[in-house]
Amino acid sequence: MDINRAVAAIEAFVKTFTFAGASAAEIQVRPSGDDVNVIKVWVDLTDPKADTAASAEALEAAITAKVPEAKGFTLTVRVEAGA
Repeated sequence: MDINRAVAAIEAFVKTFTFAGASAAEIQVRPSGDDVNVIKVWVDLTDPKADTAASAEALEAAITAKVPEAKGFTLTVRVEAGA
């Protein structure tokens, strides 16, 4: 699988993902510049009180389960809560 196709598939999925109690204000999905097999996913949620650790864990699990293009890549998922 080409990493750019995997990034596009993951980004499309993340745009449809429902975060518990918050919505995504910003989403970035990019190949890592340091490692050819790593895809970095960063999401900024609108709710400053959102549980970012649980959201990151749920998102990573969902990507792994529902985005077949992600198979073979290591995901680095970071979720932050905006103000």
